[in-house]
Order: sequence, then C-alpha cells, then structure tokens
Amino acid sequence: MSPAGRRPGARSQDALLLELAGRLTVRDRWLLAMLLEHQVLTRRHITRLAFDGERQTRMRLATLHSLGVLDRVHPNYSLVAAPLHYILGNAGAAILAAERGITVRDLGYRRDRLHALAHGVRLSHLVEVNSLFAALVHATRTRPQGTGLVAWWSERRAAEVWGRIVRPDAYGVWAAGQRRLDVMVEVDRGTEPLTRVLAKLPAYSRLAEASGIVTPLLVWLPSARRETNLRAALRTSPPGVTVITAAPGPLTAPGADDDDDLAPAGKVWLPLHATGRVDLDALTRRYGTPVHPTRPQDPHAGAADDPDPAPHPRPPLLRAGR
Repeated sequence: MSPAGRRPGARSQDALLLELAGRLTVRDRWLLAMLLEHQVLTRRHITRLAFDGERQTRMRLATLHSLGVLDRVHPNYSLVAAPLHYILGNAGAAILAAERGITVRDLGYRRDRLHALAHGVRLSHLVEVNSLFAALVHATRTRPQGTGLVAWWSERRAAEVWGRIVRPDAYGVWAAGQRRLDVMVEVDRGTEPLTRVLAKLPAYSRLAEASGIVTPLLVWLPSARRETNLRAALRTSPPGVTVITAAPGPLTAPGADDDDDLAPAGKVWLPLHATGRVDLDALTRRYGTPVHPTRPQDPHAGAADDPDPAPHPRPPLLRAGR
C-alpha cells in the first residue's frame, strides 16, 4: 500500500493537480466555474465572457483542452454546422473539487452526462439561454464593480430553490445606481405553441404569492411576430407577474451580424402596455428595489422551505480575472 494508506492513483492525481496549479490563471479557474454552472459554452460565449478577441480565445482554449481541463464537442443541431462547444473536462472538475475541499462526485460532475447533453435535443435551447447570459456579462465587463449583471443562476440552480413552484430558464440580478433588479428569465425559441408559454405564467403568480415578492419576468422571443402574438394573448400580466418581452432576433442565428448576440444589453426590452423599448438600467430604475448590504442574494428563499439546498457553493462573482 502507498504511504499513509493513500489509495492507488492518488499520487498521480495529486501530481496532476500540482502541475495544473501553476499553469491555470485566475481567469481560467473562473471559466471552469462558469462551465460547471452553465454546462455548455461556445467559443463565442467564452470570448464574450472573458476575452478581448477570438484569436486570444482560440489560443487559450487550445491550451486548456490540451491540459484536459476542458472537453470540446462539435455538435450539429441545425442545418448549419455548429461551432465548437466546450464543457468541463475531468482535470477541470478535479481542480474545482480540490479548491472546494470536496470530491468530484460531490461536485455533481458527470462527464458522460455532459457529452450526452452536448449532443442532445436540449442543447440548442441551453445555448440560447447562455447566449443571453454571455451578452449581459460582456456588457458588464466595462462597468464599475458591483453594477451590471451581478448574479445569474442556471436553470438547474433555480430549480433547486423554486422547482416545486416554478422552473425558470435562469434567474439574474442587474444592479444600477443604488438599485437592483431581480428577474426570472424565459427563453422561447418558437418551437412550441404560445399556449405552452402562457401556461407557465400561473406558476410565477404562485411564487409571488408564496414569497410576497413580485419579480419581473423577462421573456426572450425569436421574432417580432412571435412577440406581438404573445403580447396580444396576454393583454394583462397575471397577478404578481410583470411581463417584459424582447425579440430583436435569434441570438444564435446562422449568418447573424457580429454584434447581434449583444442585443440583450441594449434597448430591446418592452414591458407589457409600454410604448417604448428600454435597457436593463431603465428597467432597474422602474422595477428595481434599493440595494441593502444585508439583503440575501436569494430573495425568494422563504418560498422554498430550504433557502440553500445546493450541495456546492454559490456561483462566483461574474468578473473574470486575467
């Protein structure tokens, strides 16, 4: 037996972690945490999140892939070949687990499940949600610390807290001035009847009733026609729900202009019954609440009976180091 009862293979694992420790930057580690939280990111997403250009992104991702901290797949989920998609690799999961003092199993990492997801029917929807996330982080990178997008929970994490009532595609917090806007997010790709979209709204009403908090619901739609039809069908928001829509175009459309994926940070959001589109800063001024240093990050915890059911720490701050 190896010294001190060390299990077979542990020494080589420790040696690998020590080698990687000297080669990973703060930004690399942040990216690994983002992949753990959001499961699949394209190279475009990663550029928006943490780099200054595509060439810089390609070079660093090639290095991280060679080290085994990232895996990459090339799915084909449309008639046009998709770009490379990145998921957390075995070595990356080991690094995150070691940093948190837990096992890879406790981290919730399963390489086989990630690869199944990266080639499954849910991939295109997840990519669209993460495109929205990446656009808002990109817009935040040049803003003062503590403003812009300060939190973004994936669908999985939101379900851990509110899944018995509602399962949003994401939950986010946008900060501007001395106010913060907590939002639920639904990304509609136009693949289901509008009745399916409308059927989700009563659950948000129940959450507002259970928590005593009205949280705006951002609904991203794939076309202006789809948005018009949804707004006509709604007429008025359900009790406890403030519906805000946007539809400047698909975030992952083939042949889209270079900056089309940054649209969510602009003046594209239209509250129900409003006449002009506004950006998230304006929504924060209208619907946000004053920032209180002691306010918990999760404003709806009381509605879930378990305010912190996640087995691992909350996502890191949405700022990538260099």
